[in-house]
Amino acid sequence: MRNSWQEWVVALLLLLCAVRIGMSIYSFFHQVKENGNPCDGCASGCELKNLYDKKRAECSGVTKKKKKSCCR
Repeated sequence: MRNSWQEWVVALLLLLCAVRIGMSIYSFFHQVKENGNPCDGCASGCELKNLYDKKRAECSGVTKKKKKSCCR
């Protein structure tokens, strides 16, 4: 019966760790959803961010071409 309080403390610590990990995962995906770029939080050296920025720059320079109608 003496170890009962120790088991409760361990269970509480595990619960707090699980909540903290869950909050971190939620905030990561929430930020990705808002920003649209998963590497916005990267400090430096994120290859995916570099490719994303390069592709966005290429796409912004390209104008949309109108489709020719076959009925004209």
